[in-house]
This record gives sequence, structure tokens and C-alpha cells, in this order.
Amino acid sequence: MATATALQPLTTEVASSENSSVYYDYEDYLDQVAFMLCRKDSVMSFGKVFLPIFYSLVFVLGLSGNLFLLVVLLRYVPRRRMTEVYLLNLAISNLLFVVTLPFWIVSVVWHWVFGGFMCKAVSALYNINLYSGIFFISSLSLDKYLEIVHAQPHHRLRTRAKRWLLVVIVWAVALAVSIPDMVFVQMHEFPAGVWSCYPDFGGHGTFWKLFLRFQQNILGFFIPLLTMIFFYSRIGSVLVRLKPPGQGRALKIAVALVVAFFVLWFPYNLTLFLHSLMDLKVFGNCKASQYLDYTMQVTESIAFLHCCFTPILYAFFIQGFSQYLKVLLAAVFGRHQAACPAQAPLSSCCESSSLTVQEEMTSMGDLRGRRAEDAPDKGGMGENEA
Repeated sequence: MATATALQPLTTEVASSENSSVYYDYEDYLDQVAFMLCRKDSVMSFGKVFLPIFYSLVFVLGLSGNLFLLVVLLRYVPRRRMTEVYLLNLAISNLLFVVTLPFWIVSVVWHWVFGGFMCKAVSALYNINLYSGIFFISSLSLDKYLEIVHAQPHHRLRTRAKRWLLVVIVWAVALAVSIPDMVFVQMHEFPAGVWSCYPDFGGHGTFWKLFLRFQQNILGFFIPLLTMIFFYSRIGSVLVRLKPPGQGRALKIAVALVVAFFVLWFPYNLTLFLHSLMDLKVFGNCKASQYLDYTMQVTESIAFLHCCFTPILYAFFIQGFSQYLKVLLAAVFGRHQAACPAQAPLSSCCESSSLTVQEEMTSMGDLRGRRAEDAPDKGGMGENEA
């Protein structure tokens, strides 16, 4: 699995391992002599300028956006359905992810100055929350699928007793797939006085590089993408057939979620796959290696935008969330919404309109009733499918 990209000094000896992104292991794909001639100075110079700027942008946007999402969910959303539970955990995951970026910024600009414990802790935090963010996005699509297509308010996978069990499972899986980094990551000194943080797999470097890359390709992209396509296509078919109020907005949400996931993650996963082919000597030369290094830095940074995009998507596509956000912004800037009485506290104003806002915020979920009414006419299809 990739971790934050921190460039390492160029040397004439081949590094023994790579975490595909805690650093760039500039191991050449031909032989050691060719590696010595394949200089990556321009790649490193580019990274020292591009990565700190982009990481800083992601940090600011991700931190502010997810903090607002977290406050809205905890303070203003009156119910705790599974959708809100998943969104709450997604916001926490995104926040824990973005707080690792300043460490990688310092590592890229200077070197790793935070010690061995923080090397392991930050790397683990990065990997766990990168995966958990993807898994919670997939869980949201599953939840909407059960809520709309099966139309069961108390579906066996959506009961109050099991909602937190599903959340624990997501975190546990994210932790499990991050174990290799937690075990092998450590500090390295080269040259004297310059430290780097990346995993050292010993004599099994190539195997682990390929394993972690394919793990990212499969668990971090292909399975979640196929899951989202299946669930949202089924949701779309129900929306088109029943034509409920807000159908257009709900379809836009479904399409936007799938398209955003693909656009943000496909370039990075394609680059990882090409790196794997180069490690397997399917193709490659010095120039191709340089181009892939440039591409890795750019595509991985773009993928980091996933932690910024989700709050924006929900804020602008779901009207109810936008109204909650306006309430929060009004509180932050010391103003009341026009719709609220001047003497009314912000919380009571929010609660007084909670039904309308909640309906708008869960436009796709509002189909449950209509879907349930439609199910008996179809021979109890909703119940049978559940």
C-alpha cells in the first residue's frame, strides 16, 4: 500500500525495499549499473516543490471540510441512522488521514526528524485511514442500496444493534491490510545525519512491493468501484421506475459518487500497476522509469483529494446538509438564519425545521416508503430480496 511520498536521496546502491509511497525507492528495473546511470535529480527537484504545495492544499481543505462535516453531524443532525454513522466515521477517517500530511511535508523538504516511534505511528495512521475512507464510501453505497432497493426499515444489516458492528469490521479490515507497513516500517540513515522513514522488507523487497501494490489495486480500487457501480445502478433503476420527488438530485448524487471515485483513484492505481509491470521486467527503461516517477507523485496527490471531495459533494448535492451547514456557519460568524426568530437559539431553530431538512438530506432514503408500497404489487419483491 502506498504511503505519503517522501523523496529519498539518490544513491548508487539499490535500496532493499519500497512501500510504494512512504518514499520513492529509485531502484532501477534493469540492473545496478543501469541504475547508477539513470539519474532522478529532476524528479526529486520536482517533488520538493510540487509535493509540499499540494499536500498543504489537501491538508487545509481536508481539515476544514471534515471538521465542518463532523460538527454538523454531531450537533445538528437529529437522527443517528446508518448513513449518518458511516458519514461520521468517514469524517473521522479523513481527519486522521490529513493530519499525517504535515509530517510527510517536512520529510520531503528536509528529512525525517520525528524519531522511530512517530515513523511507525504516522505510517500506520496514514495506511489505516486511507483504506478505511475508501471502505466507508463503499459502505454508504451498500446502506443506500439496502434502504432503497430492498425497502426494509429494519433490514438485518441495518439494525441499530449491528450498525456499530459493521463500523468495527470496517476499521478492523483497514487495520489488517495495513499490518505489513506497521511491522516493517522503520527509520533509515543515509547519508550520515539524513533520516528517512519507509519499510524495510529485507531480502523480500520485490515480493512485498508487488503484494502491496496489487492489494491497493484490488482492495482499494477495483472491488470498491465495482461495488459502487452495482449498488448505485440498482438504486438508479428504482428511482427511474418510481419517479419520486427529488429523483433528479438523487440520480446526480449516485453518478457523482461513482465518477468522483473513478476520476480520483484510477490514475493512481494505473500508475501502481505499471510500476508493478516494470518490477516484473515486462517493459521499462530509464526514461520510462522517470516518467512513472513523475506520474506517481501527481496521481497519488490527486488521489489524496478523496478526503476533501466527500464533504463538498454532500454539502452541495444534498440540500438538507447545505442547510445544516448554513446554520453552522451562521453560528460561527455570530449570525442567525433569516428563517429563525431573532430570539430563538440556534439549536432550537435547527430542531424546529428538522423534519423538512432531514427529508431533503436523505432524498434517496425517502424512497423507502414508496418502495415498500410498490413491493406488494410485485409479489413482495422487496421482502423476498431482503
